[in-house]
Amino acid sequence: MTRLLVSLVLFSSASFSVSAWAEQSVLELLSDEQNLSPQALMLKVEKEYSGVICDFEIDVENGELIYEVGVIDTERETLTEFEFKAKDGGLINQKVERLEAADKYGLKAVILIEEMEQTFYSLVDKAMEDRNGHIVGAKIDHDLGISYLEIKLIDAMGKRKLAFDIKSQRPLPLLTWD
Repeated sequence: MTRLLVSLVLFSSASFSVSAWAEQSVLELLSDEQNLSPQALMLKVEKEYSGVICDFEIDVENGELIYEVGVIDTERETLTEFEFKAKDGGLINQKVERLEAADKYGLKAVILIEEMEQTFYSLVDKAMEDRNGHIVGAKIDHDLGISYLEIKLIDAMGKRKLAFDIKSQRPLPLLTWD
């Protein structure tokens, strides 16, 4: 029994070390000025592709920072998923699918963004006012009658999330946590 407990403690601390190391690695990649910032890539996507960004995530593949972006086109009723290299914004992969029932909540938020003549980037920019940190993820959603933007951030202090009401253009304090 003692061996099992010691093994669990060692395994738990090893998992924590790997997680802390992974966070540090991601932070270093996001801080590398040779990479496009997430916001710069969002602007590029909005300029070059039709539709509204509904989802943004980062990934690390073979030590290289990759940006994954989802775009909903309400006219074509499609969801396009892109992968871009952070180094130069080069397109790695693009997949287009018809919108499905599971996409309806994101679609509600996209329609509101279009009606308000906003962009995903402008919402992210507004939500990030007076906030520091690197964006590791951002998505729009609609729940409990509220369309909102959720942003995941990382900095030297760790990870945190914030939520931003699309319609009122204000933070959602009940959904903001560190």
